[in-house]
Amino acid sequence: MSKPLLAFLISLGLAVILTPLAMIFGRKAGITDKVGDTTPSGQTKITKKPTARTGGLALIFAILLPFLFLNLPSSKAIGITGGAIIIFIVMLLDDIYGLGPIPKLLGQLAAATAAILGGLRIVYLTNIFGQGWLNLEWLSIPLTYFWILTVTNAMNFIDGLDGLAAGITVIATIASAFASSSRGIFPPTILLASIAGGALGFLPFNFKPAKIFMGDSGAHLIGFLIATATIWGTSKATSAVVIGVVILCLGIPMFDVFFSAIRRMLSGKSPLKGDMDNIHYILVKKGWSETSVVLVFYLITAILSAIALSFTVLR
Repeated sequence: MSKPLLAFLISLGLAVILTPLAMIFGRKAGITDKVGDTTPSGQTKITKKPTARTGGLALIFAILLPFLFLNLPSSKAIGITGGAIIIFIVMLLDDIYGLGPIPKLLGQLAAATAAILGGLRIVYLTNIFGQGWLNLEWLSIPLTYFWILTVTNAMNFIDGLDGLAAGITVIATIASAFASSSRGIFPPTILLASIAGGALGFLPFNFKPAKIFMGDSGAHLIGFLIATATIWGTSKATSAVVIGVVILCLGIPMFDVFFSAIRRMLSGKSPLKGDMDNIHYILVKKGWSETSVVLVFYLITAILSAIALSFTVLR
């Protein structure tokens, strides 16, 4: 059995076992979304019943344990693991106490710094003005920060309806794992497979009506791990391909994060301050059922992922 497939199956099994335990813990500890709770901008959430938001507790173990067990020790693996732990702890504190935008941003920057210190950087990009590759040199580090923070927040922004973020994660990471494997870069393939397995095992508990939410800890964790897995393999031959695949596969979250950030800044709000005006919420307000929005977004993600994989095969 291949290591990516084994990682997927182990993560799947761990998530199925650990998610109910995280749900029980969240309820007993009072780490829940309650009916009538509001976003940082003061808008009322659409929570129908008290629901634990401790999914991140299950996901961090379900994803990282097989990833670490099946990968050879390396500075990059250590950097990713350290960054994942940092962002998980900071966002779990947010789930419990409600941190402001600045502490959350600092947590994201600290996690990204851990990954960069471990050797993860976007070094090359395709030269769109001609043949060959562009060596980013001094732009490498700021672009890496931008990439990690963008993907991390994209997954958090899209985590608004039951099963939405988890389902998109499953589809996008399976496609990205195939793309990564086809380019011969196996350590990030194992990580992507672990993310896919963990999200799939979590999904039955998170689909409508959700028994547990990812919480900020789970959504930020998954976004961070997808971002870092992508740039693990950014050699000259793989950077444009794998990053391009992820951008396409995560088309909905990536569009939403930029749409939401621009909209919030134009209205004088912090781009990191949550509200109820993301794309999925807008569709619900227009009369779509939550399940319809989720299933349509799954379909769009699957189509975009198929397009991305077709480019990978043809390249």
